Amino acid sequence: MPRPERQILVCVNERPPGNPKGSCGEKGSRELFDKLKDMLRERGLDARVMVNRTYCLKHCSRGPVVAIQPDNVWYAGVREGDLVEICDVHAQGGPPIDRLAMPDIPWE
Repeated sequence: MPRPERQILVCVNERPPGNPKGSCGEKGSRELFDKLKDMLRERGLDARVMVNRTYCLKHCSRGPVVAIQPDNVWYAGVREGDLVEICDVHAQGGPPIDRLAMPDIPWE
């Protein structure tokens, strides 16, 4: 496999139930990870875009959090319906998706 053009990090961290920040894992990020991998493979992008599970990306209350490198773009509150746009636009070298952009807030 050649070096990927992009790496997509999907936070799957889980905090104990009742944590006031919540966690990406309890908000469905594991399912998002699986769906994103499938979508990239279906589009033939899996050789150019690597998807990895990661743990806490420090914005738990804004999850699920997805970061795309080397663009240093961070997405907040990603839902399954957002994955098509991530795959068809940003993952293929298009512009970041402004409506999903992580607000410029302090790290949690």
